[in-house]
Amino acid sequence: MINTAAKIELGLAAAALIMAIGVAVAFDDPGGFVLLFGVCIAMALCGLALAGSGFTDRAPRYPAGAEPPIQMVSAGRAGTPKASPWPLAGALALGLVGLGVAVGHALVIVGVICGILAAAGWLSQAWQEDPTFTASERSRISERLLSPVGLPLMALSLIAIIVISVSRVLLALPRTGSIVVAFVLAVGVLIAFFALSTRPNLARRSLVFLSGFAVVAIVSAGSVSAANGYRTFEHHETGPGPITVVAHNISFSRKTITVVAGQDTTITFDNLDPIYHNVAVYSSSGQPFWAGEPIKGHRKINYLHSFNMAPGTYTFRCDFHPTSMVGTFVVQAAPGSGAP
Repeated sequence: MINTAAKIELGLAAAALIMAIGVAVAFDDPGGFVLLFGVCIAMALCGLALAGSGFTDRAPRYPAGAEPPIQMVSAGRAGTPKASPWPLAGALALGLVGLGVAVGHALVIVGVICGILAAAGWLSQAWQEDPTFTASERSRISERLLSPVGLPLMALSLIAIIVISVSRVLLALPRTGSIVVAFVLAVGVLIAFFALSTRPNLARRSLVFLSGFAVVAIVSAGSVSAANGYRTFEHHETGPGPITVVAHNISFSRKTITVVAGQDTTITFDNLDPIYHNVAVYSSSGQPFWAGEPIKGHRKINYLHSFNMAPGTYTFRCDFHPTSMVGTFVVQAAPGSGAP
């Protein structure tokens, strides 16, 4: 007898096969067909493995027309399900995802993470409220899973979320404003923890609510700040920008290249001819100083080199066409070097 899990897997395999055929016929997409057909094969193999595993359905079977016996179980107020905050948390996660669609992808990621956490908490509560769940099982799970693995991961995740969110807020503000906000936030954290330490009888539910509200507020502020962008930073140039040289019709696109002595220089060489070209530097007497890698036919390469040469005028050329592809190579003295 095929169990229910095997039936589900085989049904998914059939659905994947139908979708693969539909993609191949309607869209003529070989890649999509191969992907869906691979999913079909994987589901079919899983279904066959489950069918031959010997596992049986746990639900009892009754003859056709027979009704299952009705079991009356009396339960007091302690056995009734407790109010759960996780549906509200799931709704808030969906709201964050919807807001992220309009604001930015960062908020969507936050909403998805909050949804996963809400689903995990909801599942945990449903598991603990099961009548077969005992105190010994709770203690065993806490000792072997939550304490050594779950709590450190939750702490690291929470620290990372707070640090990233606060950094997004500070990066979106001007420099002076970010300093003020960081100081106010640090003082606020100290005051909040001092207030909590002076109230040892604070209810656990109130503490969880305050912590959750603070985390959601920080994450929302960080997501909105990330969507608005960061302040601009000044970048000081350490050398010349990229130099572009194009080889076309056995000729260079530029006749002069200027670099700074001792500084890293990027030369972007684009060969549009179907033959070999390169860029090489020589002195006026023909002494070689540097030669770039040759490339052939409609290729581009980035030469990165530091020209530690005396300031002056040199020659750059193509080693394969030294008479027709030639130009002037100028090496300037580095600022502050004192060289002429």
